[in-house]
Amino acid sequence: MAKETHHVVIPDAIMEDLDIKDGEQVEVTLKDKEAVIRPKRTDTGTQTISLRFFLIPTVLAGIAFLAYFIYFQILQVPMTGKNSIAQMVIVLGELSGIATFAVAYIQNHRQIHGRDHRRRYWRIFPTMLLSFAIILAFVTSVFFWVIGYMFEGVSFDIYTATGLFLLFISIVNYLMIYSTSFITTLFLSTFVGGVIGAIVTNSSRQWWQHNVSFLGTNKALNAWQFNLTIAVSALLWIALVDYLFVPLMAHRKNDWRLITMRIMLTVAAIALLGVGLFPNNRGLMHILHTQSAWFLNYFIIGMIIAVRWLLPGVSREFLSTSYIIGGIIIFAAILFQFVHYLSLTAFEMIAFALAMSWIMLLLQNIHRLYQKDESTFVVTVTTDKVNTD
Repeated sequence: MAKETHHVVIPDAIMEDLDIKDGEQVEVTLKDKEAVIRPKRTDTGTQTISLRFFLIPTVLAGIAFLAYFIYFQILQVPMTGKNSIAQMVIVLGELSGIATFAVAYIQNHRQIHGRDHRRRYWRIFPTMLLSFAIILAFVTSVFFWVIGYMFEGVSFDIYTATGLFLLFISIVNYLMIYSTSFITTLFLSTFVGGVIGAIVTNSSRQWWQHNVSFLGTNKALNAWQFNLTIAVSALLWIALVDYLFVPLMAHRKNDWRLITMRIMLTVAAIALLGVGLFPNNRGLMHILHTQSAWFLNYFIIGMIIAVRWLLPGVSREFLSTSYIIGGIIIFAAILFQFVHYLSLTAFEMIAFALAMSWIMLLLQNIHRLYQKDESTFVVTVTTDKVNTD
């Protein structure tokens, strides 16, 4: 995205319609044959909005925290456990964090022009909100588990506890403000964080002697967390595809290559959703789980092979990386299936890690393709002095 400063003459009638004053700077974004004019964005305005969103929920949560412990006459508040700082941060942080995220999301996209853009943002909003809620609950729970292990039995008077609570809750709200535009990071952190959490939880059950899917079976501890992580990651994948392709295809209409790529990415995400929704238990669930996993593999390998023809302007570096990743996956499959050198767990971890890494690279290249079609200029407008009569 290129930004340059220019002077431009705009007719009086258009300046009145857009509520633009003479000498004011605006941003003009060019896409295909369309131009979007909007007020120039400044860091000061963003910081003011962020400060407001950050302080209001923090203060309200702090008042609720203090009122709760005064009402129940709890004057010594433990760090972890029942009626503790940790418990209140998890509960109130979840509520204030979700509210902060929702308001910041709406504020960030309120001035987006174009009906397709608005539909896109509202379609992915529920998925992003659910994902952030799950991640927030998981991260805060793990954080206070570590704190409780390090400072076992520690407690504070009610006012010191309120100060610590305000510190923790302010960090939560601050991070939620700047998380609204990082859907790609959200997808990756949800998937990786959930899988690692399931691995740590089941380390005592020696899950690696079975396969990765064991983490979601009824023999695993907290299997629902692993399955929910996979399912939410799949929904985020679908939302991310929608997020990238809607604006891209708005000015690349009827491009069969992009349409095909979008369909394959969406079907692969649906297959991943099936992996999470159907645990690898005995009977019908095992069949559905296995078929979903194979469909996921088929579509990813298919996209790696076809990316040369399906992605416009694909670079040689990305093509080389794609074929190397695809070759390693196939080689690992041979070592597992025919040579019997790799265990099922080792093969699944290698193939899945490489496949997800390639998906992230592909989505980044799709995003770059969209950026190439967009140019943004900062212009200073002046009144049209030409007599049009």
